[in-house]
This record gives sequence, structure tokens and C-alpha cells, in this order.
Amino acid sequence: MTIKTIQLKLRANSLISIRQHEIRFLGVTPPISTDSPKESDVKSSESLMSDLVSLNQFESEQERKVRERLLSNIAQLVSKFVHDVSIKSGMSEKVASEAGGRIYTSGSYRLGVHGPGSDIDTICVCPRHIYKEHFFGEFQDMLRAWPAVTEISAVPSAFVPVMKTVISGVEVDLLFARVNLAEAGDKLDIEKDEILRGVDDASQRSLNGPRVTDMILNLVPDVASFRTALRTIRLWAKRRGIYSNVLGFPGGVAWALLTARICQLYPTAAPATIVGKFFPIYYQWGWPQPVILKKIETGPANMQHSVWNPKLDRRDMAHRMPVITPAYPSMCSTHNITASTMSIIKKEMLRAMQITDEILKNPGSSWMGLFERADFFSMYKTYVHVVASASTSDGIKDWSGMVESRIRTLVQDLENTDNIIIAHPQVGGISNVFYTLTEEEQAAASQGEISPELMNRKESDIQGKEGARKIWTKNFFIGLEIEKKPKDGQGSRVLNLFYPSKRFCAACQGWDKYNEMEMSVILRPAKRSDLPPYCFPDGLPKSKKKTKRTQQNGVADVGVGDTGEEPGQGPPKRSKATPSEELSQFPLTNSSENANMISSPLPNGGVPLPNGADPVPPITTTNGSNGKSIIDTEILPPPGIEGLPPLSATSLSGFATAANGVVSHENGKNTDGLVVLNGAQAAS
Repeated sequence: MTIKTIQLKLRANSLISIRQHEIRFLGVTPPISTDSPKESDVKSSESLMSDLVSLNQFESEQERKVRERLLSNIAQLVSKFVHDVSIKSGMSEKVASEAGGRIYTSGSYRLGVHGPGSDIDTICVCPRHIYKEHFFGEFQDMLRAWPAVTEISAVPSAFVPVMKTVISGVEVDLLFARVNLAEAGDKLDIEKDEILRGVDDASQRSLNGPRVTDMILNLVPDVASFRTALRTIRLWAKRRGIYSNVLGFPGGVAWALLTARICQLYPTAAPATIVGKFFPIYYQWGWPQPVILKKIETGPANMQHSVWNPKLDRRDMAHRMPVITPAYPSMCSTHNITASTMSIIKKEMLRAMQITDEILKNPGSSWMGLFERADFFSMYKTYVHVVASASTSDGIKDWSGMVESRIRTLVQDLENTDNIIIAHPQVGGISNVFYTLTEEEQAAASQGEISPELMNRKESDIQGKEGARKIWTKNFFIGLEIEKKPKDGQGSRVLNLFYPSKRFCAACQGWDKYNEMEMSVILRPAKRSDLPPYCFPDGLPKSKKKTKRTQQNGVADVGVGDTGEEPGQGPPKRSKATPSEELSQFPLTNSSENANMISSPLPNGGVPLPNGADPVPPITTTNGSNGKSIIDTEILPPPGIEGLPPLSATSLSGFATAANGVVSHENGKNTDGLVVLNGAQAAS
């Protein structure tokens, strides 16, 4: 018997042993199949895991330890923050020490599907005498005093108030939640719905991050298989450009819920099988029939948080692809999906279904075809180019984020425009910094009109020159599928973007922080051949056969309406944009990425450890060609926490990642501080 055969048998035994326990049926319907994985399923899963490793989807042991140490420091800092504010409020030392202050993680980190360089969503939960003003005041000051913190951007007025930070090279989003309790220590149980009684809407939204994440883990029959499948789905969605809640595609929570539902329908399936079932099921799904993991609950008595209910709420009735969160109050995680993005998602699912069918017919074959990047700038003949510009690097961050948040509304307006079938927003956008010498060049850069000279100019070329300025820009693109010209040649095919552009620019300029002297936004149509060179890897669009159709005003084969004004032009701008720190279109093949991929196999051949933990790559993840670690391994602890007691296992479990494994609540004391599952069996 060969070593390879022995490895396959070990993998099969490992997977099947998990399923020898009583199978728990989870979800709102019985499972479709409870068959154990075949050897071919295990072989396909092995190949899938190998490709995920080669694509650098797992963090190294070094990075994992840094994240854990970093979160422990934040947890202790939050505890000190609550203590200090309690003392200032006149409380005794005993009461202040018992006031607590906990942190919880959510999103990809909590689910254990994060990779190198991923950010961490962290919720700081404080007792009722700690207010948002304290969090964005005293706690922000404590963060700024921490030498490891290199960036802080506070947004207290956001829908979910947040402090975006970079700590020792790790991006950490810190959210605040105030619970209506005198203490927020180890006895705090945020999984119970009663925790939401008496909290404000912002705190409810913050708390539901970890509540939803943990409930997903509790509602899948095999956490390890779920996480491998979800890693696959997330990578596919990102590479195909359909991963962005703000732009009208499913976000991280929605993709996790969709994957979890397939796991419920196939509770004993191997990861490759789950992925193979994912695409045909959702391609043929009877939308707007909702995807739910458990029965929607109305919550405790006398609690007024709004629950998703299309029978009572017309807004809920309008959701095209509803994917509902399981924790009270249940919400639609896909409410942003438009007619265009729904059509694009279904097309991508059809493509993925065809690819995975072929992969599963040949067990052990590569999955790389599934992860091929979408070539957005070869998909359409006509595009809408949105340019947001600002005069400073800090200014472009908030301004471009606000402009991006309005893109979805623009897409909906374009969908309602004559002759437009689909409006396809590009995910991510492209940031640039231009170095200008004249006011004319500044105006051109702000409007996306980039000459070769301006494109190639470096910062050193403008140093010491009078009138020289930097222009920061963030560029967003929307591909347009236009109705074909009638065969008889009759009928108007004018593309009039005046109304959507005017409405979009007005919405952006209505922002309370908008400064017309420092910021600008412009929208204009463009043929593919007229797109800026930074849209293409080699600076030039792929050659296409020219059509015989008349081309007007630089717009493919349709004309811009004769409105008497420049289409999409807002008022004169003096804003500045962001330079080409990112000529960031990803390559369309995997060849250029392979240089930095982890090539050595995972320990134990990629089989999850007994508690469902990831096998960890044995080498350090690096960033770029310089070979340096993405993160700073030497974390200086925040000042003032030296004398604090070590964190309890209960506290550690609140911000642990499922990548380290999970334990069942029935298993007794959780001395290692792992994620605890209360509602379903752990992967043990």
C-alpha cells in the first residue's frame, strides 16, 4: 500500500469518525442527504485544501499568536478603561473593579475563515454607566497613548459607530456596545436575547455581530467542514467581484449564512461536496423565498426591535434575495441587492456550477479554475466612470467611502434609464495619487482625464516647484449592458445619463462634511477604449473588433442625450485625488501570485485537528517581495495594564477564533479559552 493510499484512508477515517455520533438535524427542513463521504469526495476535498493553501488562505502560527496577544491587550485595556471611568464617576474601588468590560470578535475572524492580513471586527461591551462619549473620548485617548497603535480613525456618527485602527500592523475595527447592566464581566451572556433589553439601536447592531456569528457556528453540524467550504465560497466571491454589501452584492455574513444552509442540508458531507451543492441549489433557488437557518422568532415580551417580516413591512417585501440572520432581531443581510447585481450573481453561480461539476467528476483535480479573477474591464463596451478626489490623503478616505456608499443608488437609477439592461458596479475601485504642476493638471486629474505625462510623473519631479500639488483620487466604475439595436434600425438608442448623474452628485455633495474647496466628484460615460491606462495590467485594453455602429460623444455604440450640459458633470471642482499608490488591478491569472504563495503542505495533510482547528502553515506569511512579515511580532503592551490580573478562560473564549477549534458546552470547563458551542455538537 502506497503512502498516498494510507493518507487517503486516514483522511476518510478522520471525516467518517466525526459522523459516527448521532447526526443532529439542524435547520427548518430535514436534510437532503446524510450519506457519509466517499473516497472520491475526500480526495476532492484534499485537492481543495491544497489549493487553498497554495493561494495563501491560512495565516501562519506566528501571525495567529500576534493576533491573540493583541486581542488580549485590547481586552485588558477595555477593562482598565471601564475601571477608570467608573472611579471618575464616583464609584468605589470594589464596584469599579467588578464593573468588568468585555470584548467579543465577530465576522471572519470569529468564524475562523480569516487569512493573512485580514482585519478583526471587535466589539467592546461596557456596563450602563459607560457611554459612547467615554468610548470615543477616554478610550480613544488610551489607544493613542499605546505605541503599537499607528492609525486611528473614529466615526462616532456612523450607522454602527466605529474606531478603525491599525495596531502592530493588524487592522482592528473597534465597535462599542452599552448593555443595560451594572456589570459586564465574566457572567455576561450576550447569546441570550434579554441582553438587548433597554439598549439603543447602535448597541443592538454592534451586539448582533458576535451573536449572529456564534449562532451560525451553533447551527452547522460540522464546524470544520463548514469553515473549509466557506473559505472556498469567500475566495470565489472575492475573485469574481461579487463580495461587497455596500455595492449591492452579498457581504461576509450573507455568504456565511448561505454556506451554513447547505451544511444543514448535507450534514455529513465533505467540504468539496458542500461547495459542489452550493452553486446549483442557489442558482435554482426560488427567490424571493428566504434562506433561513432557524425559525424566525419574535423575541422576548415587550421588546420592540424590528424583525424581518415581508408580510408586514413593504421594505422587507422588496428584498430580491433575502438571506436572514438567525439571531433576534432577525434581519435581511442582503437588502442591498439590486436587479443588476442579482443577475450578475446568478451568472457567476452558473459559471461556478459548470466548473465544479467538472472538478468533482475528476476527484483530485485542481480547483484553480473556480478562483480565476473576473476581467471586469473586458466585460462591457460602455462604462460609467466616477472620480472622487480630495486634497489630502486623510480627506480622500472619508470622502471616497461616502461616495462609494452612494454607488448602489446610482446603479438603481441606471437600471431605470432607457436602453440600460444591467449596471454592474466594480468592487474595490482604484486609488491613485497624481503629482500636478498647474491648475489645469489639477482639474484634469480631478476629472479623470489623465495624460501619459501626468500618469508617469513621480513625486520627486515636482519637489520645489511653484504651484505643484498632489491630487488624491478614488475611481469607481460601473459596466453597462446596453440594449441591442433593433434589426430594422428603427427606434432611438440614446443613452441619457443626465438625471442619474445629477442625482448622484447632489447626494454626494449633500454630505455634511463636504467641502467644495477640498473635494469633488464627477461622473462620466466612457468607452472601454477610452478608460484610463491604470484599468489594465499592461496599460492598454484588450483589442476587440470594431463595430460598424455609430459612436457618439465617446460612448460605445450609443449616444449621450443632448441635454445642453456635460453628462455627469457636477459643479466646478477644486478637489484633489489620491495618487497611484495602487495601480491595483489584480492579474487575471495566478502565475504572478505564486511567488509569494505558501508551497509547503499543511501538517497532517490538511486534516483538521481533533477539535476542528485548522492545521497551521509552518512558515511565516510575508507581504510582497521584501519578505517582511505583514505584522509586527513585537507588540508593546498598552501603558497601565502591567498590574492587571490575567484574563479568564471565559473572557478569552469571547474573542477566540474558531480556527483554533471549538468545544461543546457539555464538555465541561473550557480551560483553553476556545469558542464554546451551546446549541449544536462541536467538531470533536
